[in-house]
Amino acid sequence: MSNFRYRTIQVFVAIAFLLILGRLFQFQILEGKKHSEITQRYGKSRTVNPARAEIVDRNDKVLALDMLKYSLEYNPAETDEDRAELVTKLSEIFPLKDDLSASYSKVLSHGLSREQANKIRKLNSKLLYLRKIRRRFYPQDSLAAHLLGYVDLYGQARQGLEARFQKRLESEPENKFKLSLDSRLQVFAEKELAKRITETKAARGTAIVMKVDSGEIYAWAVSPGFNPNQYFDSSMEQMKNWSLVDVYQPGSIFKTITVTAALDSATIDLNHRFIDKGFLEVDKWKIKNHEYKPGKTEPAELNLQELFERSSNTFAAHLALAMGPRTFYRYIKKFGFGRETGIELDGESKGILLKHKKWRKSDTATTGMGHGAISVTPLQLLTAVNVIANNGYKVKPSLLYGGETLDPQAEPLVDPAVTASLRELLTRSIDHNLKFKNSVAGRVDNLIIAGKTGTAEKIKAGGGYSKRETFASFLGFYPAYQPQFITLVVIDDPKTDGRWGDTVAGPLFNKIAAYVRDLYLSS
Repeated sequence: MSNFRYRTIQVFVAIAFLLILGRLFQFQILEGKKHSEITQRYGKSRTVNPARAEIVDRNDKVLALDMLKYSLEYNPAETDEDRAELVTKLSEIFPLKDDLSASYSKVLSHGLSREQANKIRKLNSKLLYLRKIRRRFYPQDSLAAHLLGYVDLYGQARQGLEARFQKRLESEPENKFKLSLDSRLQVFAEKELAKRITETKAARGTAIVMKVDSGEIYAWAVSPGFNPNQYFDSSMEQMKNWSLVDVYQPGSIFKTITVTAALDSATIDLNHRFIDKGFLEVDKWKIKNHEYKPGKTEPAELNLQELFERSSNTFAAHLALAMGPRTFYRYIKKFGFGRETGIELDGESKGILLKHKKWRKSDTATTGMGHGAISVTPLQLLTAVNVIANNGYKVKPSLLYGGETLDPQAEPLVDPAVTASLRELLTRSIDHNLKFKNSVAGRVDNLIIAGKTGTAEKIKAGGGYSKRETFASFLGFYPAYQPQFITLVVIDDPKTDGRWGDTVAGPLFNKIAAYVRDLYLSS
């Protein structure tokens, strides 16, 4: 090799060495801090499922907590292990649905316990890999599942309070997240709701119990239900809180809003009377009472108490027409219809409230009896009627312990004197029907109930109303003259008991009210 070529190679080697030294200086000295952070971030084992705070009820009963579990993965490898024998041994530890013949990796099981993991380790198989994971566990299984939501296998919160408060639950894992629910009442309501749906052969139902003055939800049962520990075995329909997102026409319970608005707007006074012929013709439509029989029903002069006793459609329609669409619409909006209640759950429906400028005369009339231009969620209806129970003040429903503190400077939504009159009318009408009409709803020993039934015919797919499909409901608050709790029961499409709110929803309401009485109202 010539001296020139040798020198040239030396120069290139020296330059390359200097470039490497320069790059090392840049990497370790000039950019050392940045690369150190990257190394630390990826050098540690990554926590896929971050820790979350426990969720507890108002009495500190645990509803959701973190537990360490194991997932078992199958990884194909070159080994002379007897795979059939390994399948047999694994099946003795947990229900194994797969064989071990696949040529690709897959998860064999989620949520294995420490005891199961120890048994699997003793198999000493090259085909198996155990991964420790943090799993969200719901010790009460399906209890309040629609409210809690769930955390999936990958640590992502899905629906409910888990999703709404994910950041808070993860940022404060050492603190308890306390709800307004009473597990004792929630268990009772869910059990009795499921039983009533079976008895009436209904499609679904809900029962909500709320504290009148604070808006705290003490129980909110929804059926059908699901188990968040096995959410993957449930359909979307089962996991949907239909009482939060679906709407229906409330029927006769809405007459409480109509009468309140008519009195508060001074459209009528407490002495107002109406000649009820059993029907009312509006826009060529005939609005009829449920008991109307052509040629047999005699006209009767009714007062406001008798409006509720008979649940007169024509009287309620008359009041709506007397107010007119503008005034009636304004009151409906004041009560919160047409917008979310503000409950701490995502996906809440606003309900449906058509603009009053689009109302025909028949829309005004039928809205007065809970049909027409209005469709609601059960939670909306409960919150609105609670204004009557709460002396004219509106509170926001809440699933958090403590609920809403009423601003002492707040103005009542409607005149407290009007709401006092409504409580009297509703109490007397329930008492009358229990004594003289063999009614069911509101018959609770040692507890006076103020309330209203609702039997709303469902809208058919092609338009018009079904005569065989209803929403049967009953809403009541108690004790009637100093209300502390308000409860709504809604049963969708019952097939028995005449499909009436009184006979279908009434028995369940009575059981729940009696349970609340024993828990909170007995001395």
